[in-house]
Amino acid sequence: MALGPTDPRPVGISVSDAFTAIRDWYKKHSDIERHSELPCEADHLRHSVLLIRKLPPASKLKALEKRAVLREIYLGYLEWGFHKSDGKFKMGAYAEGQFPFSFKPEEIAQLKKSVLWPYLSLSTKR
Repeated sequence: MALGPTDPRPVGISVSDAFTAIRDWYKKHSDIERHSELPCEADHLRHSVLLIRKLPPASKLKALEKRAVLREIYLGYLEWGFHKSDGKFKMGAYAEGQFPFSFKPEEIAQLKKSVLWPYLSLSTKR
């Protein structure tokens, strides 16, 4: 999944601000019935809704946890909203460059302690 060359990107945005923007958008758009036309399996959408419901404000998470959630837009349960916009930027633009595609073993160990761990797609790839 990739952004187009003309898609605007939020320059210099912090991980916390990117997380807040995507959290706000996904919380407003997490009604599964409204997304029945999406090319995702029902189980995938169900997992995404569970994750969205568990997303606390940015101030309650560590940077690593925020980056793991942003990764979900590219490689996990939130990818169905990648090309959706909040009127400023696409969700993929908020996440772009804000996360690693993989995490180091010690980062995975830290994420396993997170309240979000059971809801991340990473947790299904143990």
